[in-house]
Amino acid sequence: MTRLLVAAGLTAAAVLPETISGQSLPDSVLAVTSARLIDVVTGTVIPRGLVLVRGGRIAAVGPRDSIRIPAGTRVLDLGDATLLPGLIDAHVHLLLGGPPRANAEATLRAGFTTVQDLGALRYANLSLRDSVKAGGWSGPRIIGAGPWLGVTGGICDFSGIGVRNRSELLQRIRTDVERGADVVKLCITGWPAAGFAHPDSVELAEESVAAAVAESARLGRPAVAHAVGRAGAASAVRGGIAGLAHAAFLDDQTIALMRTRGTWLASTLVSFQQGSDTASFQALWIRMQAAHREGVRIILGTDAGVVPHGSNARELAALVRLGLTPIDALRAGTIRAAQALGMAERLGSLTPGKVADLVAVPGDPLADIRLMERVVFVMKDGVVYFRSP
Repeated sequence: MTRLLVAAGLTAAAVLPETISGQSLPDSVLAVTSARLIDVVTGTVIPRGLVLVRGGRIAAVGPRDSIRIPAGTRVLDLGDATLLPGLIDAHVHLLLGGPPRANAEATLRAGFTTVQDLGALRYANLSLRDSVKAGGWSGPRIIGAGPWLGVTGGICDFSGIGVRNRSELLQRIRTDVERGADVVKLCITGWPAAGFAHPDSVELAEESVAAAVAESARLGRPAVAHAVGRAGAASAVRGGIAGLAHAAFLDDQTIALMRTRGTWLASTLVSFQQGSDTASFQALWIRMQAAHREGVRIILGTDAGVVPHGSNARELAALVRLGLTPIDALRAGTIRAAQALGMAERLGSLTPGKVADLVAVPGDPLADIRLMERVVFVMKDGVVYFRSP
């Protein structure tokens, strides 16, 4: 028990008596209340909101005065704070940018209770996923791809893991799924500077992309793509990709097809903003504004590992700068991300029956989205992992 408390960044006083070794007791009941609660589905702000949690699930949500609290229930009053669903980051690399355990803990502490890890060597991210799931390490719920998957000599050929032909590409997909990958990630183009200078350059031919997407579907896995350049993004979308892992130079035809098919786009604006004074980033920003304006499903993704783990919520402010309203930015990191990743029945909103993933921030993030960077409370699966003193 002591090891778990240290790993979760908690003191004994912060842990509820209803938790044992990081697991909720089946009949445990906890009421969490605060000055306001945001229903991300409707955009409604509920004053004096309350979430009743039983056995790791949300049992009831609404104004505090409207919910009957069972006798003996422990009530956590968070004061002048706002309750929201646990946040979701659709693009991270927990094995990059520091020790994996510290990265996972920093991500959870920042209010991100679910992440999609899109690449690591030797399937180490899948091992991390399994350790967190088993309760050995504290961290977010992880959807994991296998090692980066691209061509020999290409952008994702780390330590010689690139494939030389379509046969090897398809075999790698089969191997990754056998090793437990939840999702397949394809590397199709280079980074923004290359995409700006050489918009028609691709590393995987369109026929190979389509074959890879089809093989992934046959094995019951979605396929996503690193496809920043115009031609690569277009071929990925035409080939049936579930989503693009980065902001991309999307032409009007690709934007229209993404809107029609519901193809999602992980934003990764903060990671690309390190070159914000360049012509390539400015051009990329214009195309992302067009994608948002035309109704492409943009969800929160950071490429954390390139940017520091635990700073994930900075992406919300970037989405607002792009043109999203604060509530739509929050949806991009909650319900819309859950829908895009096929988890909306369990995650993404404070809805009875869903998993009890809750975060709280001081004040009202709809008035100042940067308050999302100051998380004061984190619950995952009904277990409190952090509460600010």
